Amino acid sequence: MANIKRYLEEKISQNLQENKILIIYGPRQVGKTTLIKGFLERFPNSVYINGDFIDDREKLASPSREMVSQFAGYDLLVIDEAQRIADIGLKLKVIFDALPKLKIIATGSSAFELANTVNEPLTGRYFSYNMYPISFGEAEAGRLFELNKFLVYGSYPETVTAKNDETRLKIIQNIAANYLFKDVLNIEYIKNPRSLELLLKALALQLGGEVSKNELAAVIGIDSKTVAGYLDILEKLYIIFPLKPYFSNKRKSIIKQKKYYFYDLGIRNAILNDFTPIEKRQDFGQLWENFCVAERIKRHEALGSFAGLYFWRSYKGEEIDLVEVVNGAVDGFEFKWQDRGLPKRIKDIYTKDLKGREELRVVSPQSFSKFMK
Repeated sequence: MANIKRYLEEKISQNLQENKILIIYGPRQVGKTTLIKGFLERFPNSVYINGDFIDDREKLASPSREMVSQFAGYDLLVIDEAQRIADIGLKLKVIFDALPKLKIIATGSSAFELANTVNEPLTGRYFSYNMYPISFGEAEAGRLFELNKFLVYGSYPETVTAKNDETRLKIIQNIAANYLFKDVLNIEYIKNPRSLELLLKALALQLGGEVSKNELAAVIGIDSKTVAGYLDILEKLYIIFPLKPYFSNKRKSIIKQKKYYFYDLGIRNAILNDFTPIEKRQDFGQLWENFCVAERIKRHEALGSFAGLYFWRSYKGEEIDLVEVVNGAVDGFEFKWQDRGLPKRIKDIYTKDLKGREELRVVSPQSFSKFMK
């Protein structure tokens, strides 16, 4: 498999010099283990714990002096799939406080499970990062970016480096069936896997559309509170992410439902079992919009910039796909497969009501590289 340099590599290298535990969140198969094994090679005097293995979990059975002593003398401790270890937050705290010279990296494929256990005991003791499927910038740097493939098969590392579409198809179906949903179904809150499957299909079909929890509940046959709980879990498992509505004028803007997108379009297409080539699809506009929003999130993470990302829609149905707010400055983007320009009215609303600092921009495949700079 081709080597893809991940932007987190440099960030982690820099922050290893700080006296902090480093925690990397992200779905399975996204490249977390490959990334941290690179750091194990840099620190020969290191120890690796995999939370998926029972015997490894037993090494962290209780927060005792005996547990801590087994890591004394090492330079680096790496704990992979840390969410599988009970009370991992407390155990990391004990190790960190007792061995201040030991560098610690932990990964978790479920922010739902891991974040809940580390936030309180590790207050002030850690930095966290999100790791996503391959970004446009990472793929382009490795000369591996093919837009049509990203839209259909997604951008998990193995799909990006696969030699042909048949292999890409097998890989993404395997990730969806055997890795991603494995974490979902392991969560005790999930009482009815079939309801969750129906919810995912509904979100996949409504890609880029506003989502009503009450409508989803009625279609699936569960209550809206359960829908809200499932959506929260899917977010924390890095399957979907929301886009909230933006408003500057309450009389003209709808303050209502969120939109939901998928971090990886291969997963979305696997849910629908639809891997039709992009030139033959009817949903290419939805795929393009999802891709652009997801890549913008990855871009801000890579740059370490803080931006609020929203969509805007008026009561009359006028809409702006992405409103980005950085330090109070507003930028707007419309995602179009073909750039045919924008109506004057929507441009005026953007300039006068939303106070956009520059012209509302259309982002097409031809202008995408500029959008990512």
